[in-house]
Amino acid sequence: MSDLSVREYLRVSRDRSGEGKSPDQQHDDNLRSIAQNGWALHPFPPYRDDDRSASRFATKTREDFGRLIDDLEHDTFGAEILAIWESSRGSRRVGEWVDLVDLCKRRGVRIWVTTHGRLYDPAVARDRRSLLEDAVDAEYESDKTSERLLRSVRAAAELGKPHGKNLYGYRRVYDPQTRRLLRIEEHPEQAPIVKEAAQRILRGDSFYAVARDLNERGVPARRPARKDHRTSVGWTPPAVKQMLSTAAYGGKRLHKGEIVSDAVWPALIEFETWERLQALMSPKSRRRTNDWPAAHLLAGIAICSVCGAPLRVGRQNAGKRTLDDSSTVERKTYLTYVCPGVPGRPGPDGKKGFHVGMRKELLDEAVIELLFKRLEQPDFLARQEVDEENVRTERDSLLEEINSYRSYLDQVRDQAAQEMRFELILDQEKRLAPKIAAAERRLAQLTATDPLIMQILADGGVRERWASMELADQRRVVRAIMTPVVKPIGRDWRGKRGMNWERIEVLWR
Repeated sequence: MSDLSVREYLRVSRDRSGEGKSPDQQHDDNLRSIAQNGWALHPFPPYRDDDRSASRFATKTREDFGRLIDDLEHDTFGAEILAIWESSRGSRRVGEWVDLVDLCKRRGVRIWVTTHGRLYDPAVARDRRSLLEDAVDAEYESDKTSERLLRSVRAAAELGKPHGKNLYGYRRVYDPQTRRLLRIEEHPEQAPIVKEAAQRILRGDSFYAVARDLNERGVPARRPARKDHRTSVGWTPPAVKQMLSTAAYGGKRLHKGEIVSDAVWPALIEFETWERLQALMSPKSRRRTNDWPAAHLLAGIAICSVCGAPLRVGRQNAGKRTLDDSSTVERKTYLTYVCPGVPGRPGPDGKKGFHVGMRKELLDEAVIELLFKRLEQPDFLARQEVDEENVRTERDSLLEEINSYRSYLDQVRDQAAQEMRFELILDQEKRLAPKIAAAERRLAQLTATDPLIMQILADGGVRERWASMELADQRRVVRAIMTPVVKPIGRDWRGKRGMNWERIEVLWR
């Protein structure tokens, strides 16, 4: 057997404990066993996957394992023996391991497992069974580990313990000797930023205004620059919203998107206030929108009356102008709101492509004037205050209902743990989960009046303030109050200029 050549496959998952064998250590062990058996190590470098799991829960591709399979399939492996440190280093998936064993059998390649001190021949029934049993055991152990970790994570969540990286606004205090986590406390510089941002959004400021102010003050960004970026992009409106959407700031612990317990760290925002903040930041009328950076007042807000598509901004050629010498010159272009239509499909009127278009400056002026008249109605503020009070009352009732369900489930969990009746908590969770979900859906649907609108109405002087507002805030006001609907040009208006008010219909909120 001295003339046999060997190629290695080396692999290790991420190993924080330091107990596993690194690829270099595997290689050293393999070399000793190869030398003891009088084999020759193939001159090609070994197949090697660092920081790669072989379980069915893996998220990263094992590039060199794929190269090993390709070489065996195309008969370019070039050796008689495949050496691995232990069976699980090859794969923890039964199907994947079976494919490897079958390919080795087809190519006459034997498998050396260093920890077994044994050379297996896949063509021999007993050896093949031993190899496949190893694969079943490895997959079973992998699944057990995964289940154990999932139980541990869930249990930690139900106890309100942290998971993952430290959250902006907090700092973790560890025992200097044991490195055991002692407590999580407010960060003296970051926590006030979270609280300030929440208060400003509740007061009516936009995400853009908050982000701009933090950047102008030189407040370090919530997340540092990524490795592939030389500098941080700073605070952005989406970053402010994402931060304030985190339930942990309300003193709650999430698991798989569900609030499961009170957190062990202090809340930076009272939970009731945090709930109100979520309804304000993501009302049904403003979901999936981004007013920053915005370039045009009504882009994505005004809609087509034919197909309902949001209008976008395009350029329209003003046509040609004939000079005194009978020559023609192109006129300048102008901006226009146009309906993109549905590509390749006709609208209800049978026409393909866009259905409506209106000069940008005309539609902007018309919508702004309609908005002013709406806000200046004497009873508008009174109606908003009534609506606000009704929403607040229903929201408080829903929060009380949800909290009572969760409190009851906490009591059932304690009782189930004492009596060892875990079927009890499963039964009650199954019964109450739909009720909690229904209450949470209704809570998300409640849309209070945007505080920016209330502030503008309380201050008065809507027209005077409008000119000094950021475009993002102007769009926010329009979206909170109305949806402009643009109709096609009627036959009686073709060839005419100016504003045709009959083409604009408004859906008031």
